[in-house]
Amino acid sequence: MKKIYIVLLILSVVISISAVSAAENISSSDDVLEIDNVEEISTTEQNNNVSETLSDSSNGNLLKANESISKSSQKTQQVPSKATTKNIKSTYGTKVKYTLKLADKSGKSIAGMQVKFKIGKKVYKIKTDSKGVATLNLNYDAGKYTIKYSVGSLTGKNTYTVKNKVTMTILKWGNKGDVSKIKLIKKNMPKNEWVKKAVAATKKGNPLLKFEGGKGKVIFMTAGVHGNELSSQVAAMKMINHLTKNPIDGTVYIIPFVNIKAISHKVRHTGTDYNRVAHKSGTISNKIVKLVVKYKCDAYGDFHTTQPGGAPGKNIVMGSKVPAKKCAAMTKYIAKYAKVNKRIYKYAGEQYPGALADNVNKKGIRAVICEVMLPHNTVTAKTVTTSFNMMKALLKFNSVI
Repeated sequence: MKKIYIVLLILSVVISISAVSAAENISSSDDVLEIDNVEEISTTEQNNNVSETLSDSSNGNLLKANESISKSSQKTQQVPSKATTKNIKSTYGTKVKYTLKLADKSGKSIAGMQVKFKIGKKVYKIKTDSKGVATLNLNYDAGKYTIKYSVGSLTGKNTYTVKNKVTMTILKWGNKGDVSKIKLIKKNMPKNEWVKKAVAATKKGNPLLKFEGGKGKVIFMTAGVHGNELSSQVAAMKMINHLTKNPIDGTVYIIPFVNIKAISHKVRHTGTDYNRVAHKSGTISNKIVKLVVKYKCDAYGDFHTTQPGGAPGKNIVMGSKVPAKKCAAMTKYIAKYAKVNKRIYKYAGEQYPGALADNVNKKGIRAVICEVMLPHNTVTAKTVTTSFNMMKALLKFNSVI
C-alpha cells in the first residue's frame, strides 16, 4: 500500500510541476506579444525620431542657406562708379582700340559687366574682362565721331578722329627742277608738311600726292601744265593743305607741279606744250592720262590761268557733252558753285585735240579744264580762291567732300 501511495504522491508532484511549467509558457507568450506591441510603439517613436531628424536637417539647411545669404549680403555688389577713357585718333585704314576701364566706388575693377557703346547709329555691347576693361576695335572712314558709352547709371562720351591717309610718290619722268626758287610759290606756300615735301620733291621729279579717306569716288587733279600759270599751282598747294586736315569720302590724287622745268624757268613751256600732246604716247601729259585710267578715276580736273585778252581770257570751266557721262552736268555745277563762266563742247577734243582734259574725256572719264584770269607769273588772293573753289566744286560734285 505504501508503495502505491508513494507512486501516487510522485505522480501528483509531477503533474503539479507540469502545470507550473505550462503557466510559465503562457506568461512567456504574453511577453512576446508585449514586445510586439512595444516594437510597434517603438516604430512610432522611430518615426517621430526620423521626423525630428528631418526637421533638424531642414533647419540645418535653412541655417546654412541663411548663413550663405548673410555672407552674400555682406559681400557688397559692385556698382559702376568710374569709367576711365580717352579721346582717340587714327589714320584711314588703320585699326585702333578704344578702351573703357570700369571701377566701383572703392576703385576696384569690375569684371564681366556689359558696357553699351554707340557711334552714330551703330551700337556695340561688350563685357569687361578680368581687369575691368571693355575694348572696342575700330576702323572707320575719315571723319570725326562721338563715342557714347553707358553702363548702369554711368554715362559719358569721347571723340574718335580719323584723318585721311596721305602718301606721296615721285614720278621720275626726267622732268625736274626746283620750284622753291620761284618767289611767288615760296611766298604762298601753306605751312604744311606735305606741301613742303611736294615742293622739295620737284628736285627729283613730279610729286604725286594721294589722299585716302573712304570708299567713295576717285578724283585726279593737276596744275602747272604751263609753267608761268602760278595761281592754279598755289591753289593746288592750298588744296593739299586742306585735304591733310579735312576728311574725304574717297580718294584724291594731285600733281601740283606738272611742267617743273618750265615752272623753274618762269616760262609757259620749254619747247613742248604739254596741253597739245596728251594724245601722243611717251609725252608727260600722255603718261598722266594713262595714270588717270590706271587708277580708275571717276573724274579729272586740270587747273590753269589765262591772261586778260587771251583765250579763253576769263574765269571759266570747260567740259563736253560726250563721250564721258555727266561731264556737262559737272561743268555746270562747278560754274555755279565757283561763280565762273562755263563752256560745254559737243564732243571732247573738238577744239583742243591734244589737251589733257579732252583726252581723259575720250577715255570715258568726265574731265574739265578750269581757268582763272590774271597775267602770267603773278598771283592774287582772289584768283587763288577762285581756282581753289573750282577744285572744291569738282570734289563736291563727286561727293568726295
